[in-house]
Amino acid sequence: MKNKSAIFALLIATSLLTMSVFNANVQVQGADAIANIVFKTNGGGVRPDYGLFIAQYLRDLGIEVEVKVEEWSVFVGTLILTHDFDIGVVGLSGGGASPDMRDVYAEGGSLNLFGLGPDLPYGNQSEQMQDIGVTITDLDARQQHYYDWQQLMMDKLIPILPLFSPRSYVATWANTMGYEGRWGIVDSLPYMYYDGYHEGQVSLTEFTIADANWRELNPLFTDDTSSSFIWNLMSEPILTFSPDLAPLKTGLVIDWEQIDEFHWKFYMRDDVYWNPSYNVTGRTANSDPLSAIPTSELMLGLKAGDYSDGTNQQVTAKDAVFTYLVWSNAVVSESTTYHDWISECYVDPVNELAFHVHIDGNPDTPDVEQYVDFWARLPWDIMPEFFLNSTDPTVTYTDGGIECIGLYDLMINTPEWVTFSTSAFGCGKYMLDYYIRNSVTILQKSPFWLGIGAIDDTPQDLDFDTFIIRVIPDSSAELAEFKAGKLDWTGLTAFPAERKQMQADPRFDVQTFITSSMTFMFFNLRRPFVGGSDNFDYLDTVGKEEYTVGIAVRKAICYAIDRAEMNQVLHDGEYLIAHSVLYPSTAFYYYNDIIKYNYDIRSAFEWLGAAGYPVPDLPPETTPVTSTPSIPVETTPTPFPLFGVIAAIGAASAIAFYRRRK
Repeated sequence: MKNKSAIFALLIATSLLTMSVFNANVQVQGADAIANIVFKTNGGGVRPDYGLFIAQYLRDLGIEVEVKVEEWSVFVGTLILTHDFDIGVVGLSGGGASPDMRDVYAEGGSLNLFGLGPDLPYGNQSEQMQDIGVTITDLDARQQHYYDWQQLMMDKLIPILPLFSPRSYVATWANTMGYEGRWGIVDSLPYMYYDGYHEGQVSLTEFTIADANWRELNPLFTDDTSSSFIWNLMSEPILTFSPDLAPLKTGLVIDWEQIDEFHWKFYMRDDVYWNPSYNVTGRTANSDPLSAIPTSELMLGLKAGDYSDGTNQQVTAKDAVFTYLVWSNAVVSESTTYHDWISECYVDPVNELAFHVHIDGNPDTPDVEQYVDFWARLPWDIMPEFFLNSTDPTVTYTDGGIECIGLYDLMINTPEWVTFSTSAFGCGKYMLDYYIRNSVTILQKSPFWLGIGAIDDTPQDLDFDTFIIRVIPDSSAELAEFKAGKLDWTGLTAFPAERKQMQADPRFDVQTFITSSMTFMFFNLRRPFVGGSDNFDYLDTVGKEEYTVGIAVRKAICYAIDRAEMNQVLHDGEYLIAHSVLYPSTAFYYYNDIIKYNYDIRSAFEWLGAAGYPVPDLPPETTPVTSTPSIPVETTPTPFPLFGVIAAIGAASAIAFYRRRK
C-alpha cells in the first residue's frame, strides 16, 4: 500500500511540476518582449482603465506597457516639459468651430504633445497644408483641403489614435413638439409647441428651464454660458451656422459673394428691426407689461440720443460692421485677436444692407493673420450700433489696423454701456422682462422679431409667450424639478441611470448629440520604437515603400487596440468612436471616409512584421481572430494549465477510489 500511495503522490507531484514548468515558460515568453514602453495619463475617470486595456492589447503584439497614472499637475509637466512617455491618453474639448488646429498639430503649437515638426517625413507637408488651409475661404475647396490633410495625418504621420467622443443627453416631456437637440433651444424655439399638458404643467404658453445665475449680458465681456444663453435668446447671429458648423443663408446674412481672393461681400435681410430699448433694471414680477412702458422712458443710445421702439431702428450692415470692429478694438473688447485677420470692413457705399470684408493676404504680416477662423468668427450675435457707438471724433484702431471713429477710451464706463450689461436688448426672439438674483429671469416674446426659422428659412412664429429661467445651480435638484413637471427641459448626461429609465418611459423624449470634445491615445514621436530614428528608416516591403519603420509600428499599435470593446465595457457602447484628428462634432470638416484603425490583429502583425519585428504564424484568413478578454489586468495573464489540472484531478480521484475499495 505504501508503494501505491507513493506512486499516486508521484503522479500529483508530476502534475504540479507540469503546471510550474508551464507557468515558467509563460513568464519567460512575457519577459522576451520586442519592446518595453511607458504609458502615462492622469488619474480620475476611466483614463487609467484605458491604459490597462491598451497594455493588454499590446501584449498580444509582444509589447510590454508600463502604465503610470499621475496627478494632473504632474501629468501636465510630463506633457510639456519632460516628455518621459511613449504613449498616453488625454482629451481635448471646447472650440471646434474651425478646422484650424495648428495649436495642436503644428510644430510651434502650444498643445503639440507629439513632437510634430517639419523635419519628420510628411511633417513638412502637414505644416504647409495647415498654413494653406487657413487661407482658403471657398467652402467646398476648404473642406476638401482639410479632408486631404486629415488623411495625410492619420495615414503618414499618426500622432494619435482617436478614441472616443462622448454624447450629451437632454430630455423634454413628450408633449413638447419641434425641439431639435442638435440645433439647441434657441434655434428650435420657432418650431416648438405643446401637444397637451404634461404632469405638473400649468401653462401652454410658458417654457421653463433651469440654469446658474447670469453675470454679464454684454457679449464683449461675457465669460459664462448662462449669460451667453440669455443674450442668444435676445439677439440674432449675423451669419447662421448649422450644427455641423457649416455657414447657412437663413439668418441676418442671406447671401454672399467672393469679389476676389481677399475680398468678400455679404448681403443682409431686409425689414429687421431692433427690439425696444427697455430699461428693466427696476422691474419686478408686479410691474406692468413691457408694452406699457412709455416711449419717453426707453433707454437712449450714445449716438445722438437715439432710442428704439421696435419699429424705428432697422438692423442694417452698419450694425454688422460695428459688431466686428468692436470685437477687435482694445478700447471695448477683451478678445481683440478674434478679428485681427480683417484688413478692411465697411458698409457698401450703395447698399445699406451689404457690407464688405477684406482679408489680409500678406504672409509677411504675421501680426495680422491671413484668414484664420474667417468663417468661424462671422456668426457673432449682432450689436446695436445706434446705442453703443458714439459721435466722438477720436480715432482708434483694431488689432487688424482698421481705423475706428466713435470708439474711445473709457467708453465702457458710460451709462449706456454700464446699463447694457444688465438690461441688454437685441433683435431676437425674446426681450428681457425682469430678473431676481438667485431666483429667476423672465423673458417675453418679441412682437418685433423677424419671424424666420434658422433651420429651414421658413416663416415661423413663437408659441411660447414667456421664457422662464430658474436659478437651480445643483444638477440633482434640477433633475428632481424636471421629473416633478416644474421644468420643461433638462440635461441628463450626468445621470445615466435616470436617463435610461426615461428613454424607456413614454412620458419623456430623450435626445442625444456628440459633444465638441475627443479623447485620444497619443504617441511621443521622438521616442525609440514608436518613433525616434525609426521615423526616417523607410520600409522595403513591396507596397509599403512610402512608409517608415516608425509609421509601421504606430499603425500596428493602432490596429491592435480594440476600441469597440473598450467602448462597450467602459461606456456601455454609448460613446462615438472617433477616427480623425478633428472633433467628430465638426461634421462639415470631419472626414469620415478617412483611413480607420478598427481592431484587426492580422493587420497589426502585418505592419509589425514589415517594420522588421518577429511575428507569429497567423491562422488562415477565414479563421476569425478574436480580441482579448474584456477585463484587463496589470500583470501578464497566465494561460489556464488545462492538462496539468486534469492530471492532478485524475490522481486525486484514483487515490479516493483506491481508499474506498479498501
